[in-house]
Amino acid sequence: MSTKERLYTSTRARLAYPSKRCIAKGISEDGGLFIPLDFDGFELSEDDVTLPYEEIAYKVFSFFLTDFGEDELKEVISKAYKEGNFKKDVIKVIPFGNASFLELYHGPTFAFKDMALTALPHLLERSLEYMPNGKKPLILTATSGDTGGAALSGFYNASQTEVVVLYPTFGVSSFQRKQMHYYENEHCHVFAVEGNFDDCQTLVKKVFAYSLDLKKYSLSSANSINIGRLIPQVAYYFASYLELANKGEIEYGTKVNYVVPTGNFGNILACYIAKRMGLFIDRIVCASNQNNVLTDFFETGIYDSNRHFYVTDSPAMDILVSSNLERLLYLASDGDAPLIAKYMEELKKTGRFRVSEEIRNNLTDFIPVYIDNEETIKGIRDCYERHPYLIDPHTSVAYGGYRKVKEELVGHTIIVSTASPYKFISAMAKAFKISGSEERIADYLDTLTDMKAPALFRTILSSEYKATVWKKMEMEEKLFSFLRRIDEKR
Repeated sequence: MSTKERLYTSTRARLAYPSKRCIAKGISEDGGLFIPLDFDGFELSEDDVTLPYEEIAYKVFSFFLTDFGEDELKEVISKAYKEGNFKKDVIKVIPFGNASFLELYHGPTFAFKDMALTALPHLLERSLEYMPNGKKPLILTATSGDTGGAALSGFYNASQTEVVVLYPTFGVSSFQRKQMHYYENEHCHVFAVEGNFDDCQTLVKKVFAYSLDLKKYSLSSANSINIGRLIPQVAYYFASYLELANKGEIEYGTKVNYVVPTGNFGNILACYIAKRMGLFIDRIVCASNQNNVLTDFFETGIYDSNRHFYVTDSPAMDILVSSNLERLLYLASDGDAPLIAKYMEELKKTGRFRVSEEIRNNLTDFIPVYIDNEETIKGIRDCYERHPYLIDPHTSVAYGGYRKVKEELVGHTIIVSTASPYKFISAMAKAFKISGSEERIADYLDTLTDMKAPALFRTILSSEYKATVWKKMEMEEKLFSFLRRIDEKR
């Protein structure tokens, strides 16, 4: 356990909160995101290369969550990464030449979001003392696909917690939609919105800022805006590096690069935080899809969301307002909360802002690159023909990004593989030029490699559901009304 008390501030105002309070609240009263006051003191040694995933996670959790007891954290980790959620290997690192794929999709919903959302319900359960007046948590989450399924799965048996998930009607894959509705029950609620992910996310933030007067519940979030979502993601960057060192693929202490497919900037921010903590990382490649707002930002210093929104075959990255970028800007500005608040107000009012040259100079760890949708589909087939190895369309964005910028990278590079290819059947069908039912396409994928569709995948694929769809113009009224009904029903 860390002997130093670690406190958290907001990206928009100076605070000093313990982690439990931040996890319970989800977002700061000022609209900012919680972030540790510092990252000093994390200890890593060559002796750690043989540690199992759970022990690496404990080192990371105990560094950040100093107001949790040792037994509390060990119980959280045990419940999150137990065999019922993950198979023998929580993560897998697959080397090929001077690069590796980091597989993060071996959890219950076959996506990297499981790495954090199997832990968050247990962290939240132990943070209820910070819920005002004994209120129960009401999780409100926007999703571009994978967060929704992982949150609903994670909280499925947490009957004292209400969960409300909003997703864009045409912005998720067929399987992602079925998966979310598969986990609906009396306290897990799913609504489709006739808009895009940014519409859903903006509405969620508006609800948090509104100070909704609920008598029995207090709002929290399962998005990566919640620090309890972000911290568990830091652990797998340490685990992947140590596994490569243990296998002899790299020498302990040498620097590596990571390529992260990026939408809401949470996964890549966790990588950057690991670097700030002392992990041996050289460059971090920010790989975007055709919605390349982040690529333009890193190249120009101007964040401009006033652009065409593309619906692509990598839907989890179809985002124009990347929430976690706010945390990066706070760190790059040396904690200038008033400046970050100014940028976020400009973004809210005009859809754009320009950062200072000082901040731009502090972002040189990142290499931006983007892959259009045609390249994404071709990359799936290209990766299979070269290696052979099956990747989903989001991983294909990272793979294509790596191939574009690999001459700029020194040393071993780790490509973050975020989801099972089976979750995106239509993209796989395009890549391999096959047609037919989703079941038939899944059968075809089974023949390509040793990777097989999980049994639960088949169950969900054949499941039936009835979606409630809200029109964009009415979604605010519908959501506020539904939240009040939840508050009245118990």
